[in-house]
Amino acid sequence: MTPKMKATLDEEIREAARKLFLSSSVADLCKNEATPKQEEFLLHVFQAELAAREENKRHRLMKRAGFPTYKTFEGYEYSHIQFPPLFSREELESCQFVREHKNLILYGPVGTGKTHLAIAIGVKACQMGLKTKFFSVTELVLKLAEARKQGTLEKLVKDLQKQDLLILDEWGYVPVDRDGSQMLFRIVSDS
Repeated sequence: MTPKMKATLDEEIREAARKLFLSSSVADLCKNEATPKQEEFLLHVFQAELAAREENKRHRLMKRAGFPTYKTFEGYEYSHIQFPPLFSREELESCQFVREHKNLILYGPVGTGKTHLAIAIGVKACQMGLKTKFFSVTELVLKLAEARKQGTLEKLVKDLQKQDLLILDEWGYVPVDRDGSQMLFRIVSDS
């Protein structure tokens, strides 16, 4: 092993140890006392652990997102989609707009795949390690009303603000309780 390869290996071990929240003494001990084969094995162990943690994180994010079903961009038919100027399919599928804190509104007639596309965006965001939450509008309104009744509205709002991507879907009936008398309001969309 050349000195350059050894230095690269030592740096990779140091970086992996840092990502695993291990002290720098682990990397120092390895650098000073381990054989090259031992260092290679340790790096392999660290990388496997980091990969497992990333996979577990993606699974956790997917579960917490609350998608009603699993959808991806694969096989999605874009022929009926009209993108605004300066926004492309590639930008949509990369979820760059999420990282840039830009809003996206999908609108159109019923049955055109808006929910499929919204879920696919959310799934991609979770795969990228972004905190995502999916709600129907009705579900969110009811959740907010319940949190208000229970005195936990601030906590819910803070949790929502921590999300990288918040997906609101589905127009519908929202029951509103005013002074004990139930009223129904219909949220109307253009579709």
